[in-house]
Amino acid sequence: MKRLFTTLVLITMACSIFAAGSKEAASPEQWPEGPVTVICPWAVGGVADIVNRKMATYGQEVLGQPVLATNELGAGGNVALTNYLKNEPNSLNLIFGGEGAFSIAPNTPGSEALQFTYDDYEPIINLYSSIFVMTADTKLGITDLDGLKAYGEGKTLKVAVNGVAGSEAFLAKALFKELGLKLELVSYNGANLALDAAAKGETQFAISHQSQAQASVEAGTLAPVVAFDKNGLKNGVFAGVKGVGEYGYSAYFRNRCFLLARKGTDPVVIKKIQNAYLRILSKPEIVELFGTMLIEIDPLDPATMDRHVADVIQIVKENQ
Repeated sequence: MKRLFTTLVLITMACSIFAAGSKEAASPEQWPEGPVTVICPWAVGGVADIVNRKMATYGQEVLGQPVLATNELGAGGNVALTNYLKNEPNSLNLIFGGEGAFSIAPNTPGSEALQFTYDDYEPIINLYSSIFVMTADTKLGITDLDGLKAYGEGKTLKVAVNGVAGSEAFLAKALFKELGLKLELVSYNGANLALDAAAKGETQFAISHQSQAQASVEAGTLAPVVAFDKNGLKNGVFAGVKGVGEYGYSAYFRNRCFLLARKGTDPVVIKKIQNAYLRILSKPEIVELFGTMLIEIDPLDPATMDRHVADVIQIVKENQ
Protein backbone atom coordinates (compact mmCIF):
# COMPACT_ATOMS: atom_id res chain seq x y z
CA MET A 1 0.00 0.00 0.00
CA LYS A 2 2.82 2.32 0.93
CA ARG A 3 4.59 1.55 -2.36
CA LEU A 4 1.38 2.26 -4.31
CA PHE A 5 0.96 5.61 -2.54
CA THR A 6 4.56 6.60 -3.31
CA THR A 7 4.06 5.68 -6.97
CA LEU A 8 0.88 7.79 -7.19
CA VAL A 9 2.67 10.78 -5.64
CA LEU A 10 5.53 10.52 -8.13
CA ILE A 11 3.11 10.28 -11.06
CA THR A 12 1.20 13.33 -9.81
CA MET A 13 4.43 15.35 -9.43
CA ALA A 14 5.59 14.36 -12.91
CA CYS A 15 2.28 15.42 -14.41
CA SER A 16 2.47 18.76 -12.59
CA ILE A 17 6.00 19.42 -13.81
CA PHE A 18 5.03 18.51 -17.36
CA ALA A 19 2.01 20.81 -17.21
CA ALA A 20 4.09 23.69 -15.89
CA GLY A 21 6.75 23.14 -18.51
CA SER A 22 4.27 22.97 -21.35
CA LYS A 23 2.48 26.22 -20.47
CA GLU A 24 2.21 28.34 -23.60
CA ALA A 25 4.05 31.66 -23.68
CA ALA A 26 1.90 34.78 -23.52
CA SER A 27 0.91 36.13 -26.94
CA PRO A 28 2.08 39.61 -28.06
CA GLU A 29 -1.49 40.82 -27.54
CA GLN A 30 -1.25 39.79 -23.85
CA TRP A 31 2.08 41.57 -23.28
CA PRO A 32 2.97 42.60 -20.60
CA GLU A 33 1.93 39.62 -18.50
CA GLY A 34 3.93 40.93 -15.51
CA PRO A 35 5.91 43.93 -14.23
CA VAL A 36 8.11 45.67 -16.80
CA THR A 37 11.66 46.73 -15.93
CA VAL A 38 13.32 49.66 -17.72
CA ILE A 39 17.10 49.70 -17.31
CA CYS A 40 19.00 52.98 -17.32
CA PRO A 41 22.68 52.24 -18.08
CA TRP A 42 23.85 55.59 -16.68
CA ALA A 43 24.34 57.13 -13.25
CA VAL A 44 21.70 57.52 -10.58
CA GLY A 45 20.65 61.18 -10.37
CA GLY A 46 21.46 61.90 -14.01
CA VAL A 47 18.98 63.22 -16.56
CA ALA A 48 18.08 59.81 -18.01
CA ASP A 49 17.73 58.29 -14.54
CA ILE A 50 15.36 61.03 -13.35
CA VAL A 51 13.29 60.74 -16.52
CA ASN A 52 13.13 56.94 -16.21
CA ARG A 53 11.97 57.01 -12.59
CA LYS A 54 9.32 59.64 -13.16
CA MET A 55 7.91 58.01 -16.29
CA ALA A 56 7.81 54.63 -14.55
CA THR A 57 5.24 55.96 -12.07
CA TYR A 58 2.66 55.87 -14.88
CA GLY A 59 3.34 52.24 -15.82
CA GLN A 60 0.29 50.71 -14.17
CA GLU A 61 -1.96 53.31 -15.80
CA VAL A 62 -0.69 52.98 -19.35
CA LEU A 63 0.40 49.31 -19.52
CA GLY A 64 -1.74 47.67 -16.85
CA GLN A 65 1.41 46.47 -15.06
CA PRO A 66 3.95 48.21 -12.81
CA VAL A 67 7.03 49.64 -14.50
CA LEU A 68 10.22 49.36 -12.44
CA ALA A 69 13.06 51.80 -13.07
CA THR A 70 16.55 50.49 -12.36
CA ASN A 71 20.21 51.27 -13.12
CA GLU A 72 23.13 49.13 -14.25
CA LEU A 73 26.40 51.04 -14.50
CA GLY A 74 29.73 50.40 -16.16
CA ALA A 75 31.80 51.49 -19.17
CA GLY A 76 29.53 54.40 -20.07
CA GLY A 77 26.51 52.15 -20.52
CA ASN A 78 28.22 49.34 -22.41
CA VAL A 79 28.01 46.85 -19.53
CA ALA A 80 24.23 47.10 -19.28
CA LEU A 81 23.76 47.04 -23.05
CA THR A 82 25.93 43.91 -23.27
CA ASN A 83 24.14 42.14 -20.43
CA TYR A 84 20.79 43.01 -21.96
CA LEU A 85 21.52 40.67 -24.88
CA LYS A 86 20.66 37.78 -22.56
CA ASN A 87 16.99 38.75 -22.99
CA GLU A 88 14.76 37.10 -25.55
CA PRO A 89 12.37 38.97 -27.89
CA ASN A 90 9.18 40.17 -26.16
CA SER A 91 11.05 40.30 -22.85
CA LEU A 92 9.57 42.28 -19.98
CA ASN A 93 12.93 44.06 -19.72
CA LEU A 94 13.55 47.23 -21.75
CA ILE A 95 16.66 49.44 -21.82
CA PHE A 96 17.78 52.98 -22.57
CA GLY A 97 20.50 53.71 -25.12
CA GLY A 98 21.83 56.56 -27.21
CA GLU A 99 24.31 57.73 -29.81
CA GLY A 100 27.25 57.27 -27.43
CA ALA A 101 26.91 53.48 -27.55
CA PHE A 102 25.70 53.09 -31.12
CA SER A 103 27.44 55.84 -33.11
CA ILE A 104 30.51 56.87 -31.16
CA ALA A 105 31.86 53.80 -29.35
CA PRO A 106 31.76 51.54 -32.47
CA ASN A 107 33.75 54.09 -34.49
CA THR A 108 36.53 54.97 -32.06
CA PRO A 109 39.67 53.10 -30.88
CA GLY A 110 38.80 50.10 -28.72
CA SER A 111 35.60 49.33 -30.60
CA GLU A 112 36.73 45.74 -31.14
CA ALA A 113 35.90 45.09 -27.48
CA LEU A 114 32.22 45.87 -27.95
CA GLN A 115 29.96 42.84 -27.85
CA PHE A 116 26.83 44.47 -29.27
CA THR A 117 25.67 46.60 -32.18
CA TYR A 118 22.64 48.78 -32.76
CA ASP A 119 21.14 45.90 -34.75
CA ASP A 120 20.88 43.81 -31.56
CA TYR A 121 18.03 46.03 -30.36
CA GLU A 122 14.59 47.03 -31.54
CA PRO A 123 14.17 50.83 -31.39
CA ILE A 124 10.84 51.78 -29.83
CA ILE A 125 10.73 55.53 -29.24
CA ASN A 126 13.05 58.40 -28.40
CA LEU A 127 12.04 60.21 -25.22
CA TYR A 128 13.95 63.50 -25.18
CA SER A 129 16.67 65.56 -26.79
CA SER A 130 19.11 67.75 -24.92
CA ILE A 131 21.99 70.08 -25.65
CA PHE A 132 25.31 69.55 -23.89
CA VAL A 133 27.23 72.57 -22.60
CA MET A 134 30.85 73.13 -21.76
CA THR A 135 31.47 74.99 -18.52
CA ALA A 136 34.69 76.40 -17.08
CA ASP A 137 36.05 77.13 -13.63
CA THR A 138 34.94 80.78 -13.19
CA LYS A 139 38.38 81.74 -11.91
CA LEU A 140 39.65 81.31 -15.49
CA GLY A 141 37.40 84.08 -16.81
CA ILE A 142 36.52 82.10 -19.96
CA THR A 143 33.00 82.67 -21.31
CA ASP A 144 33.24 81.82 -25.03
CA LEU A 145 35.25 79.82 -27.56
CA ASP A 146 37.48 82.77 -28.41
CA GLY A 147 38.53 82.96 -24.77
CA LEU A 148 39.03 79.20 -24.65
CA LYS A 149 41.25 79.22 -27.70
CA ALA A 150 43.38 82.07 -26.41
CA TYR A 151 43.76 80.46 -22.97
CA GLY A 152 44.58 77.02 -24.36
CA GLU A 153 47.44 77.97 -26.67
CA GLY A 154 50.47 75.87 -25.73
CA LYS A 155 48.68 74.09 -22.88
CA THR A 156 47.06 70.69 -22.32
CA LEU A 157 43.63 71.39 -20.85
CA LYS A 158 41.77 69.01 -18.55
CA VAL A 159 38.12 68.35 -19.36
CA ALA A 160 35.90 66.36 -16.99
CA VAL A 161 33.35 64.04 -18.62
CA ASN A 162 30.93 61.26 -17.76
CA GLY A 163 32.93 58.31 -19.14
CA VAL A 164 35.57 58.36 -21.87
CA ALA A 165 33.44 56.57 -24.49
CA GLY A 166 30.29 58.67 -24.29
CA SER A 167 28.88 61.64 -26.17
CA GLU A 168 30.47 64.24 -23.89
CA ALA A 169 33.96 62.81 -24.37
CA PHE A 170 33.62 62.66 -28.15
CA LEU A 171 32.31 66.24 -28.35
CA ALA A 172 35.25 67.45 -26.29
CA LYS A 173 37.78 65.68 -28.50
CA ALA A 174 36.14 66.82 -31.74
CA LEU A 175 35.86 70.46 -30.63
CA PHE A 176 39.44 70.65 -29.35
CA LYS A 177 40.66 69.15 -32.61
CA GLU A 178 38.84 71.85 -34.57
CA LEU A 179 40.25 74.51 -32.24
CA GLY A 180 43.77 73.10 -32.57
CA LEU A 181 44.09 72.60 -28.80
CA LYS A 182 45.37 69.72 -26.70
CA LEU A 183 43.21 68.14 -24.01
CA GLU A 184 43.27 65.48 -21.36
CA LEU A 185 39.94 63.80 -20.69
CA VAL A 186 39.27 63.00 -17.04
CA SER A 187 36.51 60.41 -16.64
CA TYR A 188 34.00 60.33 -13.80
CA ASN A 189 31.11 57.97 -13.07
CA GLY A 190 28.42 60.59 -13.59
CA ALA A 191 28.14 64.15 -14.90
CA ASN A 192 27.58 65.57 -11.41
CA LEU A 193 30.99 64.30 -10.30
CA ALA A 194 32.56 65.75 -13.45
CA LEU A 195 31.02 69.15 -12.72
CA ASP A 196 32.24 69.03 -9.12
CA ALA A 197 35.75 68.35 -10.38
CA ALA A 198 35.72 71.48 -12.56
CA ALA A 199 34.19 73.58 -9.77
CA LYS A 200 36.94 72.44 -7.37
CA GLY A 201 39.71 73.15 -9.89
CA GLU A 202 40.64 69.49 -10.40
CA THR A 203 39.97 70.11 -14.10
CA GLN A 204 39.52 73.39 -15.92
CA PHE A 205 36.37 72.38 -17.82
CA ALA A 206 33.42 70.00 -17.75
CA ILE A 207 30.79 68.89 -20.26
CA SER A 208 27.28 68.00 -19.15
CA HIS A 209 23.57 68.52 -19.70
CA GLN A 210 22.38 72.07 -19.04
CA SER A 211 20.21 71.03 -16.10
CA GLN A 212 23.13 69.36 -14.35
CA ALA A 213 25.34 72.46 -14.70
CA GLN A 214 22.60 74.95 -13.89
CA ALA A 215 23.10 75.07 -10.10
CA SER A 216 26.87 75.54 -10.42
CA VAL A 217 26.39 78.34 -12.95
CA GLU A 218 23.83 80.02 -10.71
CA ALA A 219 26.21 79.69 -7.74
CA GLY A 220 29.02 81.27 -9.74
CA THR A 221 31.43 78.34 -9.46
CA LEU A 222 31.20 77.47 -13.17
CA ALA A 223 30.74 79.67 -16.23
CA PRO A 224 29.14 78.47 -19.48
CA VAL A 225 31.49 78.55 -22.45
CA VAL A 226 29.63 77.04 -25.43
CA ALA A 227 26.59 74.92 -26.35
CA PHE A 228 27.01 71.84 -28.51
CA ASP A 229 24.31 72.79 -31.01
CA LYS A 230 23.99 74.73 -34.25
CA ASN A 231 22.51 77.76 -32.51
CA GLY A 232 22.83 79.41 -29.13
CA LEU A 233 20.76 78.96 -25.97
CA LYS A 234 17.92 81.06 -24.62
CA ASN A 235 17.27 79.33 -21.29
CA GLY A 236 17.73 81.20 -18.00
CA VAL A 237 21.37 81.31 -16.90
CA PHE A 238 22.42 79.94 -20.30
CA ALA A 239 20.71 82.68 -22.32
CA GLY A 240 23.16 84.17 -24.80
CA VAL A 241 25.57 81.22 -24.78
CA LYS A 242 26.56 80.68 -28.40
CA GLY A 243 26.38 77.33 -30.18
CA VAL A 244 29.37 75.55 -31.68
CA GLY A 245 27.74 75.93 -35.10
CA GLU A 246 27.66 79.72 -34.77
CA TYR A 247 31.46 79.71 -34.60
CA GLY A 248 31.61 77.74 -37.86
CA TYR A 249 32.57 74.41 -36.30
CA SER A 250 30.88 71.05 -36.89
CA ALA A 251 31.49 69.25 -33.57
CA TYR A 252 27.92 69.16 -32.29
CA PHE A 253 24.77 67.09 -32.17
CA ARG A 254 21.80 66.75 -29.85
CA ASN A 255 21.88 64.03 -27.25
CA ARG A 256 18.97 61.58 -27.48
CA CYS A 257 17.61 58.92 -25.14
CA PHE A 258 16.26 55.83 -26.89
CA LEU A 259 13.92 53.27 -25.38
CA LEU A 260 14.87 49.84 -26.78
CA ALA A 261 13.69 46.23 -26.78
CA ARG A 262 15.49 43.04 -27.79
CA LYS A 263 15.78 42.46 -31.51
CA GLY A 264 12.91 40.38 -32.85
CA THR A 265 10.33 41.76 -30.43
CA ASP A 266 6.89 41.55 -32.05
CA PRO A 267 5.60 44.74 -33.76
CA VAL A 268 2.42 44.44 -31.67
CA VAL A 269 4.51 44.74 -28.49
CA ILE A 270 6.56 47.62 -29.93
CA LYS A 271 3.41 49.53 -30.85
CA LYS A 272 1.91 48.93 -27.40
CA ILE A 273 5.01 50.38 -25.72
CA GLN A 274 5.14 53.33 -28.13
CA ASN A 275 1.54 54.24 -27.41
CA ALA A 276 2.09 53.90 -23.66
CA TYR A 277 5.09 56.23 -23.65
CA LEU A 278 3.39 58.75 -25.93
CA ARG A 279 0.63 58.93 -23.32
CA ILE A 280 3.20 59.44 -20.58
CA LEU A 281 4.98 62.17 -22.54
CA SER A 282 1.70 64.09 -22.81
CA LYS A 283 1.22 64.17 -19.02
CA PRO A 284 1.36 67.75 -17.63
CA GLU A 285 3.77 66.62 -14.89
CA ILE A 286 6.17 65.22 -17.49
CA VAL A 287 5.95 68.37 -19.62
CA GLU A 288 6.76 70.44 -16.53
CA LEU A 289 9.63 68.15 -15.51
CA PHE A 290 11.22 68.30 -18.95
CA GLY A 291 10.95 72.10 -18.93
CA THR A 292 12.62 72.28 -15.52
CA MET A 293 15.42 69.99 -16.71
CA LEU A 294 15.95 72.04 -19.89
CA ILE A 295 15.33 69.05 -22.13
CA GLU A 296 12.82 68.74 -24.97
CA ILE A 297 10.10 66.14 -25.46
CA ASP A 298 11.23 64.47 -28.67
CA PRO A 299 9.29 61.27 -29.48
CA LEU A 300 11.20 60.17 -32.56
CA ASP A 301 9.93 57.06 -34.32
CA PRO A 302 12.28 54.13 -35.06
CA ALA A 303 13.10 55.31 -38.60
CA THR A 304 14.13 58.74 -37.34
CA MET A 305 16.12 57.14 -34.53
CA ASP A 306 17.97 55.10 -37.17
CA ARG A 307 18.78 58.33 -39.05
CA HIS A 308 20.10 59.98 -35.89
CA VAL A 309 22.48 57.06 -35.32
CA ALA A 310 23.67 57.28 -38.95
CA ASP A 311 24.05 61.08 -38.80
CA VAL A 312 26.20 60.96 -35.67
CA ILE A 313 28.34 58.19 -37.17
CA GLN A 314 29.06 60.58 -40.06
CA ILE A 315 29.98 63.38 -37.63
CA VAL A 316 32.28 61.00 -35.76
CA LYS A 317 34.06 59.94 -38.93
CA GLU A 318 34.47 63.55 -40.05
CA ASN A 319 36.01 64.58 -36.73
CA GLN A 320 38.38 61.70 -36.03
